[in-house]
Amino acid sequence: MAKILGVLLGVLLVSCRPTPAPLGPSAEAAAAPIEFAFGTTDGSELSSSTTRGRATAILFVTTYDVVSQLVAQRLESVLRTHVPRANGGAVVLEAPKYAELATAYRTTLSLSYPVAMADPNTLSGGGPFGVVAQVPTLVVLDRSGREVWRKTGVAETREIEQALALGSRRGSASSP
Repeated sequence: MAKILGVLLGVLLVSCRPTPAPLGPSAEAAAAPIEFAFGTTDGSELSSSTTRGRATAILFVTTYDVVSQLVAQRLESVLRTHVPRANGGAVVLEAPKYAELATAYRTTLSLSYPVAMADPNTLSGGGPFGVVAQVPTLVVLDRSGREVWRKTGVAETREIEQALALGSRRGSASSP
C-alpha cells in the first residue's frame, strides 16, 4: 500500500510542475534572415527586400482587436522618433476580402507605416514568421532581416524602443 501511495504521490508531483516555456528558435534558425512579401493595402509591398538595411518592426494584428490598435499606435509613436530610423509595418491576419477594413484601420489610426494583408500560408501558421497564434504579436528584425525580438500581447513603448535599438545594432546592411 505504501508503494502505491508513493507512486501516486510521485505522479501527482510530476503532473503539478509548471510547463516549461516553449523553446525559442535554434541559434542556427535564428541566424537566417526571414524572407517575406506581403501586398499592402495601397498596392505596394511590405517585404524583406523593402525593409532590409534598417531594424524593422512587423506587427501582426486584426482590425477588430482593441489591443492591436493600442500597440499599432505605440509603434507609430516610436517610429516617428527612433534614432536611427527604423522600418515598421502591420500585417492584418484576416482574409483578403477584408482589405477595405485594413485600409480604414491604417487611416483611422493615422499610421505612417504600411499595412498589409496576410497571405494564406501566414494565416494558416506556415508563413515565414511561423505560427502567430495571438494578436497583437510584434516581431523585430535586425538590419539583415534576422528576428531579434518577439512579443505577444501588449508591448510597452519602452520595450519597442529597446527592441528596435537592438535590431539597429545587430546585423549588417550588406549581409546576405
